[in-house]
Amino acid sequence: MKNLLLCAVLICLLPLCSEAQIVAGSQEDKAFQQITAETNTDAKLQKLTDFEKSFPSSRVLPSVYLMVIDLYRERNDPDKIIEYGEKVLKIDDGNVTALMVVSRNYAMKRMNLDRAVELAQRAVDRIVKMRAGPAPGSYTEAQWKSYLDNTEGAARSILTYTQTVRGK
Repeated sequence: MKNLLLCAVLICLLPLCSEAQIVAGSQEDKAFQQITAETNTDAKLQKLTDFEKSFPSSRVLPSVYLMVIDLYRERNDPDKIIEYGEKVLKIDDGNVTALMVVSRNYAMKRMNLDRAVELAQRAVDRIVKMRAGPAPGSYTEAQWKSYLDNTEGAARSILTYTQTVRGK
């Protein structure tokens, strides 16, 4: 389950990152490039936090928060994962990755179980809705179908897990 979710999270990041745009050469772009180039976990986390403070209205904040989530996932810190997942959802309430990650972590902590189930269901519903639309320009139809199939499978697994933990 853990590896499946990790794969789903990484797969889910791809469309999000390609949709968000920063003006090339801007201070925001330079800061974001420094983040993506950073290999030290602590330094990267600091750069991400600094980015949030410096660019509170950035269109890439969901991507920034998802990077923070991934770092806290490596540290096995579900409280921070939930905190930053909820931040993503405040900006983008249909973000499939955030829906799945927050749902799963609430269920793992045995807290907010009704919300966990609701978020997992929203993730599944969002993916079903995405199937009705065209593939983003950076995907072939086959790639998009594969992405949706994989992500929906992970979302349905999380939904089943959250329902089981909550006791349906």
